[in-house]
Amino acid sequence: MNYTDHTLLKKIKSGDRPAFMILYERYWDKLYSFVFVRTRDKEISEELLQNLWVKILERPDMIQTDESESAKGYLLRYLHYRVIDYYNSSKKIPSMVSIEEFDFLESEITDTEYFEILENNEISTLFAMIDQVVSQLPSLEQKVYDMRIRKNMSVPETAKVLGLSNKTVSNKLSKTLGEIREQLSPEYQSSKKIISILLLMELMTKY
Repeated sequence: MNYTDHTLLKKIKSGDRPAFMILYERYWDKLYSFVFVRTRDKEISEELLQNLWVKILERPDMIQTDESESAKGYLLRYLHYRVIDYYNSSKKIPSMVSIEEFDFLESEITDTEYFEILENNEISTLFAMIDQVVSQLPSLEQKVYDMRIRKNMSVPETAKVLGLSNKTVSNKLSKTLGEIREQLSPEYQSSKKIISILLLMELMTKY
């Protein structure tokens, strides 16, 4: 089902992690491109965008949608002002690019390392690789990953079912996500988008 942004944000507010990943996949490329053409700085672009995704996780009800239930306009405006804040704080000369010029400029970006457009079959391949890594881990790590990531159970819920402390559950999941990052094939290790997805998977365990 093709959910609107408004519906996804409501699901995210209720703790629906798959909904968050759908919204993330829907906008990652466009938002990153939008920020990068204004800053020409990969690290700053990643930082500003990461802060936005954390904001969405923490307060999805603060994200506004338009009459078509799209959040695109709000997200672009939000990032536009964060870029202005960046230039004000760093006292650098800003790139003179307006929001209205975004669609035109997007087609000119050629930095393939940072603007990979992953097709659905590539995403499926990635998650199949993740499942393969998880399947090779000890049984307890597999159970923690299944409950926290796949079943969207909270840390206390997972700890209660497995008879563990909350801290142990968090540590086991962090270890699993570390193993996933370590064992990704080289073709994915170079992808900033995939690295960001894995970092956000870890962030999602805190909400």
